[in-house]
Amino acid sequence: MLDTLILCTLIISLVAFLLTLIPGKYDKYTAITGWIMVELSFLFMLPDLLEEGNFFYPLLAIAGIPLVYITIKRLLIRDQHILRLTYAAAICGIVYAPFAIFTGLGNRLISIVVFCIRKVFDIISFPYIMADWNIFESVWTVPGQTYGYMDQIILGCTGITAIAILLGVIALTKTSLAQKIGLTLLVCVPIFIINIFRNVFVIMAYFGQWFPWFEEELTHPTIPGYASFFWSHNVICEGAAFLLILVIAYLLFRFSPGLISNIREILFIYRDDIRLMLGKKPRT
Repeated sequence: MLDTLILCTLIISLVAFLLTLIPGKYDKYTAITGWIMVELSFLFMLPDLLEEGNFFYPLLAIAGIPLVYITIKRLLIRDQHILRLTYAAAICGIVYAPFAIFTGLGNRLISIVVFCIRKVFDIISFPYIMADWNIFESVWTVPGQTYGYMDQIILGCTGITAIAILLGVIALTKTSLAQKIGLTLLVCVPIFIINIFRNVFVIMAYFGQWFPWFEEELTHPTIPGYASFFWSHNVICEGAAFLLILVIAYLLFRFSPGLISNIREILFIYRDDIRLMLGKKPRT
């Protein structure tokens, strides 16, 4: 039931954002619908994210509530900066949503990532078993069991989310087609390659139980040896992914100077509106 709600909100948000790309007097309402549906989809994901021990995206979902309120308020007065931000969100949705909505397409992307991970393991002679087409199993059995540790590659493991977000960022500035192609390659290629090694690291760390820190406190009902998975996936790799996005964003700013001014203006809008919500005066 919850998965259906998430899928429905994603479809509605995508349709709303696509309609926003059509200029007209109703684009602010389609934009508002899109942002509300995106926030709802994140809130619907909270139970699963918290169960996995993922704290980064839940924090974003909670922080998104006042930000969506500010966005709605600004869209009602047709703030051009926030409308442009919505256009960027539409690009992000166009890139990400098809993989999330159409199972076959998403599975195809997952299979490519699985193929690349297997090639890396074969090159470094790391032993593994394929329990299913997208499930890696360790050759070492879980203590007291007859099966090994398992790690399933899902859509969130493909890097498509980060790619979609940064392509949306590229859409914030007006550049030539050649520049857009160059910036797209600057985003997609390094994220895809580094994401493969991120998955390799997580699987090796989990299978080898490299980080059994606070093992008694960090437990999961269906994931044995969860502590190593938690530290490698939710802490080390989430932090590294955030730093990677910052580095690529910096490179985007260097190659497209107009981008940073657009983002700065948008950030100042949210900063000033948050200060007003807290009873403080906007900075000048």
